Amino acid sequence: MITPHFRGRTAWHLVPFIACGCLLFFASNQSVRAQSAISSEQEVVVSGEEVPSAYGAPPGFSRSRFSNLTNAYVLPPWAFFFGEIFEGQGFRHEPPDYLFTQEIEMGLPYRFGVAAESKFERFNGGGGAETVSLEARWALADWNKIPLNPTLFAEYKFGVGTIRHEEGPPPPAGEGEEEEGGPPQVPDAYEFRLLLAQDFGERFEWAMNWFFEKENTGDRGREWGFSQSVMTPILLSNERLKVGVEMEYKNFTVKDTRGDPMNSFAIGPTIAWKPTPQTRLDISPLFGCTDDSPVADVFVAFSWLFGTEHAEAEAPVSTRFRYLTKVLRADSDPGKDSEKEMKQVAPPPCPQWYGDNEWNVNLWGTYAFTNTEYNPNLWLVDVVQSTSEGNPVLGTYDHYIGGDHAWGGGGDIKYFFHRYFGLGIEGFALAASKNGFDIFEDPTIPIFTRERINHDHTIGAVLGIFTLRYPIPCTRFAPYAWAGVGAIFGGGERDVLHTQGPPDAFAVHAQTHHFGSETKLLGQFGAGLEFRIARHIGLTSDLSFGVIDGPENNFGMFRSGLNFAF
Repeated sequence: MITPHFRGRTAWHLVPFIACGCLLFFASNQSVRAQSAISSEQEVVVSGEEVPSAYGAPPGFSRSRFSNLTNAYVLPPWAFFFGEIFEGQGFRHEPPDYLFTQEIEMGLPYRFGVAAESKFERFNGGGGAETVSLEARWALADWNKIPLNPTLFAEYKFGVGTIRHEEGPPPPAGEGEEEEGGPPQVPDAYEFRLLLAQDFGERFEWAMNWFFEKENTGDRGREWGFSQSVMTPILLSNERLKVGVEMEYKNFTVKDTRGDPMNSFAIGPTIAWKPTPQTRLDISPLFGCTDDSPVADVFVAFSWLFGTEHAEAEAPVSTRFRYLTKVLRADSDPGKDSEKEMKQVAPPPCPQWYGDNEWNVNLWGTYAFTNTEYNPNLWLVDVVQSTSEGNPVLGTYDHYIGGDHAWGGGGDIKYFFHRYFGLGIEGFALAASKNGFDIFEDPTIPIFTRERINHDHTIGAVLGIFTLRYPIPCTRFAPYAWAGVGAIFGGGERDVLHTQGPPDAFAVHAQTHHFGSETKLLGQFGAGLEFRIARHIGLTSDLSFGVIDGPENNFGMFRSGLNFAF
């Protein structure tokens, strides 16, 4: 009975590697052909869509994210990539897990790129920030100079939230309880990847990522594997629509399961649609093929790519051979000029909606949501009992704002000393409410009063901020990102119960001490989008994350408002 089961699992483990090997062989074979063809092909200048090209790479490989699962090559110098990614995982015996990721990347000269990423999680009724990442990548050579165009990728992840859904197996019996201070914190981790990419034939584009990730603390989770995607355009006009297939294999262990890893393999179709030359929507429904895989893993990503005015333009890969065929046919016709080239036509001047030097006054409303799961202990008798035993059970809740959300408003004043950079001051206020209690017990009288109360308070903050924006040429849109540091005040009230006597909720002396608000150090970062209704008025909408000194204090903010420029 044991032997057949072992062979079946081994056969399943070979499936992703067989699929990987087949595509890798075809890609490497085509890479060699492409390099030999470069020296013999006649240089042709074609008229194509204004899409930035990274060091000669096709546009599909010049936008950082090749598909939902794979990255490829690098961005053109001084080009920016913004992405919003949703991932929904469905499990056999657990609630679904939802992940939301924001990323921003900038291309640098000499085939370098840097990026920042934030990830939020929603699982089983709770949610909040999970990690903040810093990334860097470097391509070893210009496109098609080395087979498969290898690119090195490194990332460091800062854990900023609590673990809501364990990726590894459930802990042994008796070890699955939460730690004394609540759920464990997400550990820091580092990751390395090898990015491979190649276009082959006239129709296909391929990318593959090998990755290794290691957690620094906690269970010291270790994960390695690969993901790969193959795509082909089905609407040739500027490659507006592409379809393909992608897959991912992951081998995951923790410090206690190094010899018994979890093997996950998912595969499914993918589709990419470009509503505009700079934007793209990717959808990938994947299906698990092993017992350790999610039943379904669905990705939806929306991204913007903004190149500089000096970025190299190149026709889509699917049109290059058709243009070459037309030129070769013209060469065979003696009545045609064999040296004829098709030149790109410079676009007409565009209106300027954003100034190189301008003041901005932005007024906005906001919704704040806390990072800590809101689950306070509402049974005050249990609070007394647990405190008398030396281990107060107060439940989980945000320690500064208090509740699970708050409404408010604010504004900021910025001066853009350059078209892309600005400095300013930001301030906001939140109408918040925090649960508390008032308990008094004296068994000698006897008296035992207990009351649950609300601390209604106004929280304020003042920060200095640095803003990076990129006005998209010939449009009214400008994505932006900012970071700031300052002080937050008006929150953090505490109710502390002191007990004296035996560990018995009805025989102990108990009294509540109330502590007022505190002023804390606040760091903030976020990203958003502005739309100029007129030259001096714009609509703004963004998402930010605030980090407050101390545990279980962090929060996020959705903001929307009006920006006045002059």
